[in-house]
Amino acid sequence: MKIRKVLLATALTSTLVLNALPAQAAVDMKIGTIHPLTGGNADYGIGLTTAAEWGAESVTKAMKAAKVAGSCKIVASEDDQATPALAVEAATKLVKSNKVNAIVGPLTSGSTLGIAQSVTVPNNIVVIATAASSPTITKYADQDLLFRTYPSDAFQGKVIVAAVQKAFGKTVTLSIGARNDAFGTALANVVTNEWVKGGGDIGRKVLWNPDNATFDSEAKLLTEGSPDVWVIVDFPDTFAKVGPALVRTGKWDAKKTFFTEAMYDEAVIATIGVSIMAGAKGTAAKSIGVDSAKWKTDRKAAKPSTKETFVDASGYDATVLLCLAAIHGKSVKHTALIKSLRAVSGSQGGPLIPWTKLTDAVKAAAAGKKFTYQGAWTTAKFDAAGDSSGALFRVYSIDAAGKLSSNDAEDVRF
Repeated sequence: MKIRKVLLATALTSTLVLNALPAQAAVDMKIGTIHPLTGGNADYGIGLTTAAEWGAESVTKAMKAAKVAGSCKIVASEDDQATPALAVEAATKLVKSNKVNAIVGPLTSGSTLGIAQSVTVPNNIVVIATAASSPTITKYADQDLLFRTYPSDAFQGKVIVAAVQKAFGKTVTLSIGARNDAFGTALANVVTNEWVKGGGDIGRKVLWNPDNATFDSEAKLLTEGSPDVWVIVDFPDTFAKVGPALVRTGKWDAKKTFFTEAMYDEAVIATIGVSIMAGAKGTAAKSIGVDSAKWKTDRKAAKPSTKETFVDASGYDATVLLCLAAIHGKSVKHTALIKSLRAVSGSQGGPLIPWTKLTDAVKAAAAGKKFTYQGAWTTAKFDAAGDSSGALFRVYSIDAAGKLSSNDAEDVRF
């Protein structure tokens, strides 16, 4: 009888102790996105936005499977039309009205730097930009709040120069035309420095205001002196006006022109005009993630109506990383997210966990373990500046029918 009473007392005490322990609070992560959903870059923006939505849905599903309380949601998706002023308005709405904990996007460097300066840094909001590539972002004083899953143009500039040198030689005269914004001017400067360092001559460097009504004067300047090759750094909506102006000079040759990833889309080429773009070449970042082909198949099944672009998985990975960081840090506060983004991205080591095993990633995050998330686009490993480690670029060609092609053997990895 005494033994039974002791057992009952022990059981009761244990129950009281367990009930007294605080249960782990559910982490409900609220994310907003900013991408161009209308305008010349809309295909890219829509693709990135829906990929981000699928990323949040996938993590929430994995949380349920792992029996981890909470959710990760895209609560609002804003359209900035790839314009810094509109991006600032969008970020303000997301932060002040939607009360987001973090932002995925923007697509462009100008918009990214614009929201960082005016909205996200002053309000301690973590951002993972999805395709912003300006080297300026690396050096920006962002209080460690700005990350990106897309490689810096400090890499792409070198790839462009190497591709031009291979095709035309190191000592030919190169002219550069670029939009006068964070993306265009920074990459034009990288190309200029790399080209001169390699022994080549710069003919002209012409910058244009993307809002100009006409571009005939810029086209005339860019073709003066009959350069041997051109590098163009622009977005589709602007080059749809610049391209015809270049053709009207009678001196420009697309076959001697290199573009960036902005033109790596057959729909974009068709919109600008196949007759204008045929024969041109370019460079574009490429996935360094795992099972990228499977990701495209699975994403198509999940979001069948969305037009696909080459960079969509960057939006997925950015979202998943933010969700995993919130779970890992057991908090949506910026201080916890910053620390945990590096813990789950592999900056601090740990086992490799691919996007195909999100339930395992959620379990590891909930247990506070350090691991390396292997995304469909990036293997992250955020450095001190918030840039992801490594980069892979393709060199592409546009044929007479406006079709894109590239050779994996020519890819450049950093």
